[in-house]
Amino acid sequence: MAPLLAFLAIPAAEIYLFIKVGGEIGAWPTTGMIFGTAIVGGAILRYQGQQMIERAREQVARHEIPVAEMAQGAVLVVAALLLLIPGFITDVFGALLLIPFLRRLVLGLLLLAIRLRLRSKYRPAGHGGDDASKVIDGKFEDISGSQSPGDATGQPGDQPTRIDKE
Repeated sequence: MAPLLAFLAIPAAEIYLFIKVGGEIGAWPTTGMIFGTAIVGGAILRYQGQQMIERAREQVARHEIPVAEMAQGAVLVVAALLLLIPGFITDVFGALLLIPFLRRLVLGLLLLAIRLRLRSKYRPAGHGGDDASKVIDGKFEDISGSQSPGDATGQPGDQPTRIDKE
């Protein structure tokens, strides 16, 4: 429901702002602002993108995986799309994503939301957070008959197999 509402509300708000700003400063200056933000945003995006690619190359040269650089690159792509979409609201959000501090903040919040969603999705049904840390120790015997004669078998007195939930 929320994505549908945003899909309808954002263009409506953009059109409203086009009409208001155009009524105040005129149609041509408003159009110029739209193209100007796309050009300036594209230039900033190109500069920051090149810096990010250079940092990623340095990390790869040190045999490190540039995860943070790739994630920030994805956010820069979103910023570019927001700057290219005509409108003042999308331009503001796109420009905010070009600020490195805000970009890292958005990434942190996004990763936190993903982590919380995954944690709630994979929590066993009917168990609270305290039950997830219990360990059950026990012995088992394979009664399926699938072991070949050379396989190791459990002998009396062997250490119990530890099975951790999660």
